Amino acid sequence: MKMIRHLVDVVGEFLSGIQTASMYKATAQIEYEIKEMENSFSLMLFGNFVGLPSPPMPLALELLPIMADDLDRMLLRSSQTGNGLSELASIMGEP
Repeated sequence: MKMIRHLVDVVGEFLSGIQTASMYKATAQIEYEIKEMENSFSLMLFGNFVGLPSPPMPLALELLPIMADDLDRMLLRSSQTGNGLSELASIMGEP
């Protein structure tokens, strides 16, 4: 009887671990999608830095205070483009 109870507990812990891992994977995927959507939104607003048409000026000025951190990040990345080591560091994570 103890053997069966122990087996049920081990299987329960295993299934709980699988559920935790799948939730982590789903959360990581959603976080990645949100980050990519924010990058796309920033590119739409400040696309004139890379030659894309810019949105209407009142809209860009209204959103500028909200997007200040993203603009700083974009400027930092654009200033690091010539250095291979800095490009590798930007791929690995934000400074």
